[in-house]
Amino acid sequence: MKTALLFAVSLASASMAVPAFAGDYQKNSYLYNALVQVCTETAADDRLGLHKTLKSYHIRKQDAVEKIVCNGQQLMDFARANQAVKVTRMLQPYEDRIKGRVSIQDIAAAAN
Repeated sequence: MKTALLFAVSLASASMAVPAFAGDYQKNSYLYNALVQVCTETAADDRLGLHKTLKSYHIRKQDAVEKIVCNGQQLMDFARANQAVKVTRMLQPYEDRIKGRVSIQDIAAAAN
């Protein structure tokens, strides 16, 4: 009995772990609408609108930078291609985390 239940649960979870491709999204689905809205806000260089969109769809900024693709480009590359300066400035720290960049500032140093 426990084996059958374990098998059923693992089969159900494995079927949900299948990656989705862009062609699999239906035009009015939740995910499709989220991606379109994020890409539109990025192209419009609307920093506040993008922040609200990410928050309303419960997408972390780190996940957006790592995983969202607009017109075949990563989100940051898409923002730079559309000259979205405000959005690029907002998401730059999250891209730096991916690349492993660290900046150290000495705030206790005496100003001359």
